[in-house]
Order: sequence, then structure tokens, then C-alpha cells
Amino acid sequence: MSGNTSPTGAQHQGEASQSETPVLSTPYGQPEGVRRQSVFQAAAKVAAPHAHSANTAASGMSAEQSSTEEIEAVVPAMTSEPSEPGSGSEPSDQPSTEDASGTEDTAGADHPAAADPGTAVSPALSPALTSPDAESSPSSPDEPRRRRRWPLGVAAAALILLGVVGAGGYAYAAHYDGRAVPGTTVAGTDVSGKSRQEVVAAIEERAKSTKVDISGDVTASASLADLGTTVDAQATADAVMARGDTLGEKLRALVSQGKGEVPVVSTTDKTKVSSYATSLIPEDRAKAHNATVVLGDDGTAFTITSSSTGSSLDADALAQAAQKAATSLDSSSISLKITNADPKVSDSDAQKVADKANSWVSQDVTITMGEDSYTAEDTDKASWIKVTNSADSAPTIAVDSAKVSQWVKTQAEEASSKPVTGERNVNASGQVVSTPTEAKDGKTVNNADAVSTAITQSLGSNKAYSGSFEATTVKAEWKERTIANGAEKLPYQAAPGEKWVDLNLSNKTVTAYEGATVVHGPVSIVDGATDTPTVTGTYKVYLQYESQTMRGENADGSPYVAEDVPWVSYFYSGYAFHGAGWRSSFGYSGSHGCVNMPVSEAQWIYNWADTNTVVQSHY
Repeated sequence: MSGNTSPTGAQHQGEASQSETPVLSTPYGQPEGVRRQSVFQAAAKVAAPHAHSANTAASGMSAEQSSTEEIEAVVPAMTSEPSEPGSGSEPSDQPSTEDASGTEDTAGADHPAAADPGTAVSPALSPALTSPDAESSPSSPDEPRRRRRWPLGVAAAALILLGVVGAGGYAYAAHYDGRAVPGTTVAGTDVSGKSRQEVVAAIEERAKSTKVDISGDVTASASLADLGTTVDAQATADAVMARGDTLGEKLRALVSQGKGEVPVVSTTDKTKVSSYATSLIPEDRAKAHNATVVLGDDGTAFTITSSSTGSSLDADALAQAAQKAATSLDSSSISLKITNADPKVSDSDAQKVADKANSWVSQDVTITMGEDSYTAEDTDKASWIKVTNSADSAPTIAVDSAKVSQWVKTQAEEASSKPVTGERNVNASGQVVSTPTEAKDGKTVNNADAVSTAITQSLGSNKAYSGSFEATTVKAEWKERTIANGAEKLPYQAAPGEKWVDLNLSNKTVTAYEGATVVHGPVSIVDGATDTPTVTGTYKVYLQYESQTMRGENADGSPYVAEDVPWVSYFYSGYAFHGAGWRSSFGYSGSHGCVNMPVSEAQWIYNWADTNTVVQSHY
């Protein structure tokens, strides 16, 4: 029966308990009437086994016999003889046709045991066991080969294995996401499982403690920095993490253990190594020096420092020791001897390079735009030339394109201009009555990069440069402002209802307006004396005090102090309207620049004016 229990609930002999994984027996060597299960049916039973009655088992068997199974193999049909009476027709009584080394049959729910004498065969199985087709005459040689199914246990196990591998692979990949995969080493140290930041920190810590011990004619312990050697921990960490960028690379790391050494990324500046080696030579001994090219103190011409013959240490060997220490992140040692050596760069070698650099500086560089021109000074051009002095060869020069670009950018900004928004005052009918500000288009240089490249190429070829900026026009806009009727005849053309103050320095009066209507005044005032005149122009009230102590300077430079000045309204810098109780008359010039008013009039302005109220000062 296909269930795990009989109709009475008793467990069959040889069947697995429900707490154990069922074992699927092979169908080979059994009559075709024995029920077979598909791989998917078997998997379903593993996932959710359940008991059912004899009736449901029989009906289930009938349905399964008529179903088409997924995995099949064609094998030669078995040859069997007709059963003799009393010999028994149970499958367990039939001799196996499989090789003796084949898989043994496993007792289970799908293999009925041999019946005891006198015991009836289960009705659910008897139709299959007594089928005429199962015990017909022997097959002839010409009979078509029968189809036999693959062992269902093998297929089910394969599916389960795939699921286990997939789940395990996912868990493995998730665990090492953003971390160094197994087997990854840097300078012999295992960094498996470390994050990128942890790898960087580990490399930097080791590099910091790495030394090169020098012995022989001189003794010293040099750090990598002393020897111009830099360990790029960031780039090295990038290479470490690249081993596990993809799922495939993470899985590949499992089978490539011992092959995950990531080299340390490092560089060594031989010029710095040479300078350090020279510094180790005792001061009482003449040292060998190469000639070098340097920019003079005036910043416009290049000169040389002279070479000399003298004592020297093997800087190349020291550089190799530094590089070895950097790549292994482990201290190394070297023995050096002081020898007498000639310079590797002579004065004449360096002078040729200096002359070439000065020739570049002499080339004219001019950019034009319309009537304007922009010419580079010698100090500018000299600063663009980059000199590289070498420990074992003549100096080299090149034009620093970044510095050229910066200079060109500065000139382009000066040549460019922002648009000026025009202002037009219109009356209620929409007619333009005045134009306080004319609109002016702007321009933006659009070929600065091309000019920079051309200058760099010209100087590098020892040629002058003459070119021009090209600009894109930025159209200006107009802003129209409706003014009050009649305002076009006033010093300030105000909008309807707009507050403003007319400060008339010719007749020494202050008048308050709202639009084109006078709301107060004119009031006589005292403006600035000849030596300390009141400013003219369009301003706005920006700060007010009920009372303030004012300090300043007289025309002769002597200080003055005016305490408790009332009702102060500043409209530009230190210029303000305020009360002047110390004056008995008004209508003339004589202040330090402020507008002196009767106290009550200054109070009126203080109370009426708002921040940003326009003040139009004029003659």
C-alpha cells in the first residue's frame, strides 16, 4: 500500500516511521503491476506524509498507474516463465534479473511481503498481481523492448542535493558579502572574512611599523616614508574585495584555497631614496650631488644647482630594499658601503634643461575677446612649467595643464559678464515714461577648455600662442514698473501709494510722499557742511533708534560725541535723519553729514518711515 499505516493504524513490517525520511525502493525486477511513483509525487510525500484508508489507497494506486511519469529509461524486458501452481505469484518469490552486485531491494510500503500459506492477498494488490499481462506466455525475441523507469530515489536525491547546494551557496555568499573570501591573504596574512575597512586598517598598521635596517659604513633604521615608499592600502583593499565581487568568484574561492595571495600596491620615489641615502653620509665628507634645475627667486627664470663628486651610497640597492619591505609588509635589512662617485647628472645636462624652460617662458601667450586682451605674465608662465629632477638621469620639464587651465579660467571669468536687467517705468496707460536702467546682454566664455589645451600644446612645443575667447550671449530681461500718475515729474518715480522721502539739498528741505502725493512737509533741515557734505543718491532706511549717542570726527580729525540724539533713522552708512534740539534754526548747511531736523519732525519721520522706505537725496 502507498500509505505508511494500514486501515487499522498498525505499521507494516519494514516501513519507515513518520518521523523518518521514507526510502523509495527501485522498481526494477518487479512486475508492471507494482505501483510506481513519480519524482514529484515522492517529493510531495517527503514534504507532507499522511495516512489514508485502503479504499483511498486503491483508488490512488489506480490513478497513479494511469499517470505519465517524468523520468524513464529503456531497458530490455525481463524473461519470465509461467507460474506453476503453488509456486506463488508474489514479487518476492520471483528471481531477480539484476546483476548480483546491484542495489538490494529495500522493504517498504511499496513492496508487499510474501504471503503466509493460507493468507489471502490484499484486494488492493490482487488485480495487479493476477493480471494476465503480468503472467502471460514468455516474450519472444521479436517482442519490443519494454520501458523501465529510473530509480525514483536517485532522482529525488538529486533534487534534494540541488536544493541543499543552492541554499548553502546562498548562505555562503550572503555571509561573505562585503568581506574578503576564504583563502585571501595579503603579505602572507590571512584576511578572510574581514571588511574592506578592516583590511585597510590592517595594511596601514603593518606598513607603519615596517622598517629598513641599514648597516655597514652607516647605520640607521628608516621607515617606508623616510625612503619615499608609499603603501596604497586603499588600492590593495580594492584588489582583495575584487576576489568576491560576484557569486561565481565567491564560489571559486572555495576551490582555490592557497591561491588567494593579493600583492601589496606600493610605489617608491627614487629621488627621495637618493636624498635619504645622501643624508646618511657623515657631514665631514664631501658628498656626490647631481645638478638640478630650480626656479629662481624672482619667479621668472630657471637656474641650476651645481653637481659635485664625492661620497655616495648605493641608492638603487636601498630603493630595492624599501620596495621589498613594502611588498612583504615586513622589515628588511641591507648593508651599504660608502664609495667615491661622480654625479649622474652634470651641470651641462641640467643647464640644457634650464635653458629650454626659460625659452618656454619667453613665448608670448595672449587671448583676445573683442577689444579686450589677456596676456600671461612671465611669472604665470614660469609657474606652469613643472620640473622633475631625477636621481639617475637628466631633469625633465613639462607644462602643467592644470595650472594653465586655472589661469585661463580666471581670464574667462573676467571676460564674461552677467546680463543687466533693464528697468522701465510705465504709467497707468502702459506708456514708458522713463528708463532708470538700460538692459544689457551678458556673455559667457564657452571655449576655455579648448584655449587651455592649445596653450599647453604651444608652450610644450616652444611656440607662442595667440587665440581668442568665444562667448555665448546671455539675453538681458526687462522689468517694468508702474508708477503713480504724475510721478514722472518727481525726483523719484514711486509706485502708487509707495512711501518715499525727498531730501532736497538745494532748498534744504525734507518732504514725505506716498506715490506722487505729498503727505508731510516740506520741512526745513540742516544738511552737511562743506567739508562734511551729505551724500546724494537713492537709498533706503535700514536702521532706527529712539535715542542714540553718536560719535565721529570733525573735519579737522578731532573726535566728537553727541549724547542722547533722538529719533534716529539711518538711510546710508552713518548718514541719518535725527532730531537736533541744540539748533535754534534750520535751512542751511552745517552738520557732520547727517540731516538735522526739529525734534518733532524727526519723530514724525521715525514713526512714518518703514525699513526699506526710499530716500532720494539730490540737489
